[in-house]
Amino acid sequence: MSKNMKKMISRMVSHRSFPYVMAFLMPFIICVVICIGNGVYPFGDNCILHIDMYHQYCPFFTEFLHKLRTGGSLQYSWNLGLGSDFVSLYAYYLASPLNFLIVLCPKHYVIEFMTILVLAKIALCGLTFFLFLKYHFHLIGKDSKLHKNQVIPALVFSTAYALSGFVAAYSWDIMWMDCILLFPLIMVGLEKLVREQKPGLYFVTLALSVFANYYISIMICIFLVFYFILLFFTQKGGKLKAFLRFAWYSLLAGSVSMVLLLPEIAVLSASGSAEDSFPKTLEWYFSVIAELGRAAAVTTSYTGNDHWPNLYAGAFTLVLVWLYVLNRRISWKEKVPRMLMLVFFLVSFADNQLDYIWHGMHFPQALPGRQSFLYIFMLLVMGFATIRKWKGTRCCHIIIAVLAALTLMVLSGYYGDELVTEYMAVVITMLFILVYGILLLLLKIAPKKMRIALREAAFCVAIAELAVNMAVTGLGVTSRVAYTDKQGYYEDLLQQAKEDNGNDGFYRVEDSGRKTKNDDSLYGYRSATIFSSLMNLDVSHLFQSLYMEGGKNFYCYNGASPLPSAMFSVKYMLSSNPVDESPLRTLVGSSNGNYLYRNNYCLPLGYMMSEKAIKGWESSMLDRIGSLNSLAQQLGAKGDMLYPATCTQSQAAGDTTIDISEDGYYYADYVTCNADSLTVSRDDGWTQQYGKTTHRYLLDLGECKAGTKVHITNLNAETIEYHVYRLNFKAMCTAYETLSEQTMSLEKMTDRRIVGSIDVGQAGRLILSVPADEGWTLYVDGKKTKIKPFADALIGVHLKEGTHKIELRYTTPGVQIGAVISIAALLLFLFSMWIRYKTRGKHGEKMHQYRRTDVQ
Repeated sequence: MSKNMKKMISRMVSHRSFPYVMAFLMPFIICVVICIGNGVYPFGDNCILHIDMYHQYCPFFTEFLHKLRTGGSLQYSWNLGLGSDFVSLYAYYLASPLNFLIVLCPKHYVIEFMTILVLAKIALCGLTFFLFLKYHFHLIGKDSKLHKNQVIPALVFSTAYALSGFVAAYSWDIMWMDCILLFPLIMVGLEKLVREQKPGLYFVTLALSVFANYYISIMICIFLVFYFILLFFTQKGGKLKAFLRFAWYSLLAGSVSMVLLLPEIAVLSASGSAEDSFPKTLEWYFSVIAELGRAAAVTTSYTGNDHWPNLYAGAFTLVLVWLYVLNRRISWKEKVPRMLMLVFFLVSFADNQLDYIWHGMHFPQALPGRQSFLYIFMLLVMGFATIRKWKGTRCCHIIIAVLAALTLMVLSGYYGDELVTEYMAVVITMLFILVYGILLLLLKIAPKKMRIALREAAFCVAIAELAVNMAVTGLGVTSRVAYTDKQGYYEDLLQQAKEDNGNDGFYRVEDSGRKTKNDDSLYGYRSATIFSSLMNLDVSHLFQSLYMEGGKNFYCYNGASPLPSAMFSVKYMLSSNPVDESPLRTLVGSSNGNYLYRNNYCLPLGYMMSEKAIKGWESSMLDRIGSLNSLAQQLGAKGDMLYPATCTQSQAAGDTTIDISEDGYYYADYVTCNADSLTVSRDDGWTQQYGKTTHRYLLDLGECKAGTKVHITNLNAETIEYHVYRLNFKAMCTAYETLSEQTMSLEKMTDRRIVGSIDVGQAGRLILSVPADEGWTLYVDGKKTKIKPFADALIGVHLKEGTHKIELRYTTPGVQIGAVISIAALLLFLFSMWIRYKTRGKHGEKMHQYRRTDVQ
């Protein structure tokens, strides 16, 4: 290396900003290397879409980009199931201010935009935690530079926060990561608020956190209350003023986000999330000893339903937390409350009632222990305090701490669940504990000249451990090629559908081989399927009553028979099946092995049904096949629309064969089914795969000729018995014709407005296949009219004979009053800061400088 190069490197390392740059770059570079190793595009054909990032976030980001590019309304979207509020979806999934940068992203690289955001947010976690350590432990010397002997450990601990078990498990949950990176700054702001009477940083960072994601911010706010109490009792003076400042600026920070929070509350009240209630009896999920095994290195990230938290923060913290307790230079007044907080966290993960409170009065559906980043934060701060007061540690303390850490690891492995905390992970962690113990002992007994080398060795071991753990447990990948392979072809087919429909009004599209339940957002079409925590639960119940797929946070076109399909205005089907033509659908286009079919039975957006028929059907909605038949009969059909077919079937492990005895269109349902996927194939070459079949919905077997053999297979080697039904075309057509006799002509439709007219020959209820969400206002002939929902799910209104003008307008519920509160809160903050400035200036007061000791 040349002298000039050495000088340049030396100058760069000695620069004041170098530690901050390294705090960002260390986790960033580690994550980039992991992505390269995992073949993430453009270094391979994979991407980091994982769990909900695959099924929800990428489609929602794509829809967000579409709205920004086209100028569509940010209040409502028709590309989210039957239609959905967009403000609440934005608040829940997309509220990070950084997300607006997506407008600069080409449409086909949304995945890469999200990947860069994830990596940047992980890296920013390292930087913000480093800033917290700098402030909290007063790492700046009299020369305004960082203490050199503290920079290396601070970089280790900041990297540990950025690559913690929480981040490894949930970094793909891109909407949470803003809060995780802001949290250390919020803590700096809280200390400035209490100790130095400076509220600015606290207000701004907490307001940003609540705005970006209210859900994780609930946990942060709970923690802030505990931490403020700790600061309150260690405050030497001005306690009442500190309390008033904390209460006032916390209230203002939360109120600034009311423009998003009030719509969120309104929409969530109609979703599946509103069903939870406080558990009346105490339940322990697992023992605390077993739970501690989740702090082991390279143990698999847990995201299931058994509540195990992700507690990893570096094996070195398992030693340092004991050294913290034993350290003679850290007072018991500081140790006891922090140790109690750690214990309280551990109990909270294991206790159902505390777990319910931490998660915002809600039981999480999978992805447990979402508050574990707070535990990790406390653990790392205590660990750094031990390093900071290193002189208070003796050799005997190190030996005791290592033995205690090893013992806990052995016990957690013995009492824990091997499927959750692998024995090999426990063994590897114990080896790391021994290595750290040896290095710490050597740092105590080695000559001064060797200590620099030992510190560097400890640094390398710690960073290597954190990197290996992240590589093994985080940044999971899936095939990017498989996720995007149909994008261009579907764009072509959707254009063909548009041309085929012409000016024939509103229609929806469905995909028989969908990748996600949000393909409508991903590809840009209107559908009858959605997967979202903000979904209208009543619509899901309606789908289930029609023997379609529905659940707590999704409803899906799967299981649709012709009459429900027509009622939801599904006119076109995207498919990879070349032999799907039948009396129900007609092939109208193709693109590179993908096909477009037109459903021959499809109703407009609005149609009439008699009140007698509605009342008769709503009283028989529980039995699924019976419900479908009752609906058809109430609409004038004679006999059952779906009746049991006389077929022979033979069941074997993983394969049921059905012999069709006569020509017809067939459906099937199952007596019991634990398999999550079923494949239907006929000997004429027709095949269809059905996913999430444990949700129980009607299986479409297609048009079958007499003598056809239908095979229904599963990979679970499960023996399944089926009920087979034949479609009564005459009954179905009678019901369809009844609904098509009186339909609404659509005159104008935008994201937030529907205008149409209808000539009513017989009084009844106009039903629109639009969710009856709170934000819709209905006008009939120019007069505001109360909505009378159909099955509590769809917009409806009773109409008398005659010609009527129908208009619907949508305004997100709560958004207007929320905006007023947000603006008022922001103005009050600015006014408070102005008053503070004028008051302090008028009296010639100087800012009270908190004389800092080494606060733990």
